[in-house]
Amino acid sequence: MRVNSAFTGFFTHRPVVSFGIATVMLAVFLFTSSFTEHSAHDLRGKQVNLRIRQAGHQLLLQAGDSTSRVLPVTEIKEGTFLLRFENEFVFNHDSLMALSQRLLPKAQFPSGYTVTVHDCMKGSIVYGFQVNNTSPDILSCSGRSQPAGCYTIEFAFPNFYKNVKQNKPDLNQLTESVEADRQAANQNPEESKTATVDPHIDQPTEKSQTKGSDFPLIHLVYGGILVLLSATLLMGHFGKNSRPIPDQNHTPTLSNEPIPELAALGNFLFNVKAQCLLLGSEAITLTDKECKVLELLHKNFGELTPRETLMQEVWINEGVFTGRSLDMFVSKLRKKLSLDPELRITNVHGKGYKLEMSLPG
Repeated sequence: MRVNSAFTGFFTHRPVVSFGIATVMLAVFLFTSSFTEHSAHDLRGKQVNLRIRQAGHQLLLQAGDSTSRVLPVTEIKEGTFLLRFENEFVFNHDSLMALSQRLLPKAQFPSGYTVTVHDCMKGSIVYGFQVNNTSPDILSCSGRSQPAGCYTIEFAFPNFYKNVKQNKPDLNQLTESVEADRQAANQNPEESKTATVDPHIDQPTEKSQTKGSDFPLIHLVYGGILVLLSATLLMGHFGKNSRPIPDQNHTPTLSNEPIPELAALGNFLFNVKAQCLLLGSEAITLTDKECKVLELLHKNFGELTPRETLMQEVWINEGVFTGRSLDMFVSKLRKKLSLDPELRITNVHGKGYKLEMSLPG
């Protein structure tokens, strides 16, 4: 008995299968880790983005401006956010410092951060300070006010996305702090509209998404490629092992299943009971032996039917018979089947006959 299945291939090619399974597991790990990392990075970036926008909103209110907009905050590089304004404004150095320390407490940023104010036209730094957890803060030019002008404010956080998972409690603190500031602003009747709705703050756009989300996208791409490669490897391996192996010594046996009363045979309908071939409205009559020969060939369609089998089955009740008689009946059948040019009875010299469809030329 020949055993040929996917299970045989599994045991005989275990290293290939093991490699495929390991690749799939690695791809799944990359997928799950990339989604987790992407979610944490994106959450941290959005929360700090909101804090910085809130600082810009408070600066405008302190300058008496409740109508102009705070433009979308963008992350110009990893951990560096740029705050921009629609119109010129004035601000006090101490106010910006106090807002930053309240909205962005340094305890929540292990590496501290730097705030620099830039002149929009010249690009030069007009004011700045640094808060740090490991060394004294650098707080310059306190007690001064900046004249009206076009300014952008840059907030730079070293190692901003480092150990994001470990800093998850800090992210929750930032979220709670945002909600507390919003409620505090609503307590002031004059600022309730702007603090609640903030119509002068633009809604964030897709362009303001953090660059930290680009890195996990690489994981997604690589993970997808690994999944496709491993799936192709396993499918190809098992498909190859599950293909039947032709047996050179196999002798075709006739099927014992009866042919239906009207069986399709090329363009013909073969009516065994009525001993005729139907082609459209035309009926071609078959003799008893012609019908038996055609029935045996049809049961073994496409495979060789030995001469001995045909003679024994057709002439079983007759005393003397010769191969010449078989050849004569096959010749008559060929003429009757010639109305379908693709259907033919092929002679395998010295062995037998084969009923088959010829390939289109």
